[in-house]
Amino acid sequence: MNDVVFSVRNLVKEFPGRDGAAPLRVLKGLDLVVRRNEFICILGPSGCGKSTFLNILSGLDPRYSGEIDVGGRKFKAGKPPLRIGYLFQEPRLLPWLTAEQNVDFAMRSCRVPSSRWAELKDRHFQLTRLDAFRGHYPHQMSGGMCQRLALVRALCVEPDVLLMDEPFSGLDELTARRLRVDLLDIWRDTGKTIIFVTHNSYEASFLSDRILMMSQGEVQQEIPIDVARPRDYDDPGIFEINRRVVKLFLEVAQAAAPATP
Repeated sequence: MNDVVFSVRNLVKEFPGRDGAAPLRVLKGLDLVVRRNEFICILGPSGCGKSTFLNILSGLDPRYSGEIDVGGRKFKAGKPPLRIGYLFQEPRLLPWLTAEQNVDFAMRSCRVPSSRWAELKDRHFQLTRLDAFRGHYPHQMSGGMCQRLALVRALCVEPDVLLMDEPFSGLDELTARRLRVDLLDIWRDTGKTIIFVTHNSYEASFLSDRILMMSQGEVQQEIPIDVARPRDYDDPGIFEINRRVVKLFLEVAQAAAPATP
């Protein structure tokens, strides 16, 4: 069975220039392969094309050039042939709906059979330790709880792939640490393929099977993470990998910097 979920070749994305200026090329011939059940982190500075890439994979942005194969099938722009769960930097919950109603709304929109709703909600509310808060509104929940609810919503639509765009960047570090550990537990329990965008090198080193380091719209380096799972946040191996990642990142950033006259 083909274990490749996404195969991306020569992906190019441009945004129109303003006032007659040349187009801004954000992705410049991106190539990568994502395999089933992998946890991949895409690491890079702001503006390097990470979120743009996720928007294309999710089908939100159908305007690009290049090729994307999904499980051996051609990817039609804006219509991925698999179900995508997408977590943004903000939870993007509907404030007039309770936690459970937010999840119901997503499942209804994605046409999840109603016969599956109770089972899916029970499983994922329990996995995220939110079962006691189903009747709460978003304003009655902390930022970390709202982000966990956004994860419940994404998982309950039974996605083949989970895209995560810096979902913990707006949280304090203690809460973010807890959610990273929770996320790894959920990933292990569900077997989802996860593509996680971040600019936090330690987060990427702790979470991923491999890190794809982006700069100037391209993958510049690929770093395998050879630390056994389950992982400890204070594992010296994670610290050592993070040190190497930071060193490589600085080298890549320096190489990409314009020459000083």
